[in-house]
Amino acid sequence: MSGNALFYYLAIAFHVWMIIDAVRRRAQFYWFLIIVFLPFGSVIYFFMVKMRDYRGAPALAPKPQAAAGPALPELRQLALDIPSFHNKLNLADALEQREEYVEAEPLYRQILAREPENKQALHGLARCLLGLSRPAEACEKLAELMQLDAAYRDYSAALDYAEALWQSNQGQDAVDLLRGLVRVSSRVNHRVALAHYLSLHSGADAAREELEAALREYQDLPAFAQKRDRKWADRAQKMLRELGSAARAKAPSSG
Repeated sequence: MSGNALFYYLAIAFHVWMIIDAVRRRAQFYWFLIIVFLPFGSVIYFFMVKMRDYRGAPALAPKPQAAAGPALPELRQLALDIPSFHNKLNLADALEQREEYVEAEPLYRQILAREPENKQALHGLARCLLGLSRPAEACEKLAELMQLDAAYRDYSAALDYAEALWQSNQGQDAVDLLRGLVRVSSRVNHRVALAHYLSLHSGADAAREELEAALREYQDLPAFAQKRDRKWADRAQKMLRELGSAARAKAPSSG
C-alpha cells in the first residue's frame, strides 16, 4: 500500500471517529455541519472538543445546557440565515436557559407543529410555560412527555411535572408522582424533592421520614454515586435541621 493510500484511509478513519464521538456526546448540530462540510472540520472538532477529554476539562454539556456552543446572538443569526429545525431548537433552548420565555415559546411551538412528539421541544415549552406562570398548560405538555418517556433527561422532566402539578393546585398528584419516582430511582435528589412537597402538603413528620430514608439510602450507595449525590445529601441534612428548628419554635415553652 502506498503512502498516499495509507494516509487516505487513516483520514477516513479519523473522520468517522469524530462523527461517532459527536453522536455519543450529543454535540450540537452545528458541530456535525463543521465535521462533514468544512475542510479539516474533523481536525477542528478534535482540537476544540475531543482534546478536552485528554486535558481533563469538561466535554460538551448535554442539551439543554447552554454553556457550550455559540453565544445567543450567533444562534439568533444562524436561525435567521439557516432556519432549519435544529437551528431553531438550539436557539429555543438557549433562550429558555436564559429565562427569555416569551421569545422561546413560539419557537418551540413551531417545532412541535412539525414534530408533535419531539421530547426536547415538549420539555422546553413546558419549562417556558412554567416560567410564564401558566402551570396548567405546562402540565398538559409534561403529561404528553411522560407518555413518551417517563425517565426523560434522568427524570428531570418528571420533577418539572411535579412542580407544574403543585402550582396547578394538584398537590396530592405531585406527591403521588414523586412517590412513584422514588420507587424506581435511587437518586437522593428525588427523595429530597418528595420531602419538599410532603412538607408543604402533608406536614413535617412525613417530610422528616422521607429525608431520613434518603440519608440511609445515601449511605448504602457506591462511592461514585455518593460523590454524585453529595450536595443532595447535604441538602437533606439541612432540611432536617430546618424542620427540627421549626418544630422547636412551635413547641410551647414549659413553665
